[in-house]
Amino acid sequence: MRTFSAIAEKCDEYKRRARTGIARASAARAAAHGLIARLAQCFLNQFHAVCIAGIGATFAMAAVGAHADSIKIGGTGTGLGAMKLMAQEFNKSRPDAQLIVTPSLGSTGAIRAVLAGAVDIGISSRPVTAEENRQGASARAYARTPFVFATGAKNNGAGLTLPQLVQIYSGKVTRWPDGSPIRLVVRPDADADTIAMRAFSAEMNAAITEALARKGLRMADTDQDNADALETLPGSLGTTTLTQIVTENRAIRPLALDGVTPTLQTLAAGRYRYFKTLHLVTGRNPSPLARDFVAFIRSPAGQAVLARSGNLALPE
Repeated sequence: MRTFSAIAEKCDEYKRRARTGIARASAARAAAHGLIARLAQCFLNQFHAVCIAGIGATFAMAAVGAHADSIKIGGTGTGLGAMKLMAQEFNKSRPDAQLIVTPSLGSTGAIRAVLAGAVDIGISSRPVTAEENRQGASARAYARTPFVFATGAKNNGAGLTLPQLVQIYSGKVTRWPDGSPIRLVVRPDADADTIAMRAFSAEMNAAITEALARKGLRMADTDQDNADALETLPGSLGTTTLTQIVTENRAIRPLALDGVTPTLQTLAAGRYRYFKTLHLVTGRNPSPLARDFVAFIRSPAGQAVLARSGNLALPE
């Protein structure tokens, strides 16, 4: 028969076990409550994130909708000034349309950008090649602008003849008639200006090769760099276009060539024989706004803008 003390000890043991079980149960319940709380918080966080994302997507879609009627126009620097004026005129009847004229891309850059979908309309001083056309680019000539030899407005340079230009570019003549030095501004060999000058004559082609091989001449990579140099260099001489001078309000003076001043009138009459032809480049499926803008350029209102900006509009 168990003694009282033995029974008491057993009771104490049962109490200890009971307390341990209660503690374990409490810990389990606490852990469960903690897990539930964490799951709830995770759910709330995800719900919050989904809500924010949904709201953001809604605003993003609204923003896209607000600017869905937009196009980008980019290309040769010589034609961008006229495109900015054209966009302003177009917006008078289509204020909802967003027309973005990018910085200069060059002609080849414009065609590549159209093919890549980076711009909707390219401005090029050359037509597309057969390969570019196969890839989906098409070009339509829309204007001609006098291609001119020019100097800074403050310089004293007079008109020139083609034989004189050959002498200057070959390095045989290095000074203006007043004795001040001629500072040639040249373009890269692959640039449209250089290619155009090479086509003047065999003698000019050879003179250009000599000029590009000569050290110390100012090299301008873009049309805007070129215009900056012509404006600022004392005694400068280089090429540009009438449209760039007019639309960018440049302090540059076009020089008469072979006794003919480069104007739209002398170009239209066939007396001034040197010009650049500008092309509109589009992809296979232009957007409705891009088609509308091209049609506007061809319209009487668009052709009036071209005339004011130093361009001779070409028929469709």
